[in-house]
Amino acid sequence: MHGAESATKAERMNRRAERTGSSIIRRIIIPILIIGVISYAGYSFYDGTRGDRKARSIIEALGQMIPGLGVDSDVAMGLGRDPLASVPIEGIDIVGVLEIPSLDIMAPVMGQAQDDEEYFAKWLDGSPVKGHFKIIGGRDDLFRRLSGLKPGDRVAFTDIDGVRYRYEVMTQYHLKRWDEGDNELMLCYESDKDTYFVVGCNMMLSE
Repeated sequence: MHGAESATKAERMNRRAERTGSSIIRRIIIPILIIGVISYAGYSFYDGTRGDRKARSIIEALGQMIPGLGVDSDVAMGLGRDPLASVPIEGIDIVGVLEIPSLDIMAPVMGQAQDDEEYFAKWLDGSPVKGHFKIIGGRDDLFRRLSGLKPGDRVAFTDIDGVRYRYEVMTQYHLKRWDEGDNELMLCYESDKDTYFVVGCNMMLSE
């Protein structure tokens, strides 16, 4: 009997310990995990929103500098400067504005030497004057819907002098070597460490 009572008592103690441990997990550990997830998500949202606000602020400043920014006009290849000129705004060298109406994108384009910024595009190489003009954007922010572009969609780039270049989307492809791309404008994001997703566009000289 004594042995049976001892075993029963030990079982009750084990069950009590299990309940106590479960209670601690429910009351302390799980809330801490939830708070951590919410805090990270909140930071990510805040950081992205801050980047978007900065990009919008620079677009507003460019609107004061470039008369008619965003208004379509016939601009032929060869009228702008090569290489592209830049102007510092809020500590960032800006070479122009990228517009993709079908994706509701109007974004500042940074110079080649700038660090990446969310909701900004960045000039990589080439020029709208000579062609093979490469612009990169964030896969998870500015260019998150880039793959939705279709042949015939319109794209425009306006430099800081107000010279506007209009393009038509032609195709999509992936690149591992930039010299394999053969479009006048290439919009791209890094799809992995070795490959770029590219939307290839060609210039429109008239409607």
